[in-house]
Amino acid sequence: MPPRSRHTKSASIGSSTGGESANGGMLPPATPGSKSSSPVAARKPRSRPTTSTQGLESPAVVVPVPVAAPVAPKKAREAGKFALAIVLSTLLEAVFQTGAAFVTPGDLAVVSRQPDTAVIVGLLGWKLAKLSLYWFRGFDAFDVASVSLLLFTPQSILLGLFYEISPITLAATTLSSILANSLPYYFLRPLSPSHTPASAPRASLRNRPILTDPYTAIATSLLATAIFAVLVEASFATFLPEWLITNFTGLRTLEPAHRGPSGLPTLLLALLPAGVACMEFLFAPSTAAGNVAVVAVAPFDPATASFPAHVYHNAWGWYSARQKELIRRTAVLTALLVTETVLGVWGTITGVELPGALGYAGIWGLGVVVLGAVLNWVGGPSD
Repeated sequence: MPPRSRHTKSASIGSSTGGESANGGMLPPATPGSKSSSPVAARKPRSRPTTSTQGLESPAVVVPVPVAAPVAPKKAREAGKFALAIVLSTLLEAVFQTGAAFVTPGDLAVVSRQPDTAVIVGLLGWKLAKLSLYWFRGFDAFDVASVSLLLFTPQSILLGLFYEISPITLAATTLSSILANSLPYYFLRPLSPSHTPASAPRASLRNRPILTDPYTAIATSLLATAIFAVLVEASFATFLPEWLITNFTGLRTLEPAHRGPSGLPTLLLALLPAGVACMEFLFAPSTAAGNVAVVAVAPFDPATASFPAHVYHNAWGWYSARQKELIRRTAVLTALLVTETVLGVWGTITGVELPGALGYAGIWGLGVVVLGAVLNWVGGPSD
């Protein structure tokens, strides 16, 4: 029997194993373009199931960025309110002063100076400056009414005591100015918590028990009244009579300046509204100061602080929030009172010299400074 060919055996083995291995046998390796008839070769490799890590990651949380309110519309609204307050105040004062002229005997016109164009423009400019200061300092209707009353007090005392102007005329003129200046602020700006302590939110007001105590308000008002009365009476007893004779032409009497202590009750009664106004403008807002959160700053270290930091700390930084507010308001009231008294006395009353108006205004400016120092001592325990 003839031996089997080696090629035949190889062929049979190759044919029996089919395509179990594409490169393991004698057959040439399959080209990429050729199809294998073997089911093993045709079977796709089974992929192992893998868990996607993307699905296990926590979903991204999108935090909405707070969008700030547009600054331009807010500024436009504030500018519109400010312009409206000036227009309303000017119109209201013209209406109220005209109405007051029908209920007064007309005695104020006898001692009033006939203003020229420069005086009228100056007084209108001063009124605009006052209303601007009230608005940008953040005063509310109570503040504006209190300041308006205080600004008319020196002129009312002078006209009532030495020019014999009737109390009805002085009251009507003062009330007209108070209403004309404060009513626009009452409708265009909310009242501060210091002037409405009983209804203010609990967290918005500091020293609420002090501000809601009626005895504290009465005592503070009487204290301010007494300081002004004593200071004016002291000026009557020293230099003011001679000063009035020298610089005020047209005075009708000097008898009130020579009454001595017997004239003090009259001054106390006349200055009582001014004392209440000082309590509302100086004491209440300063006592309530400090309820607004401020940005925390590093404490002052004298070992490492610079020279400007030393100057700032010694001149201003060491004061409490109550003291800073009291100092600001005292300075504003002093400047307003002196300027208003000079312009009102020298610019509207006939026969008054400028040095005389300056000296008379200085008495009231000194009174405000003394009152501010006393109120700082009185309010010390509230810090």
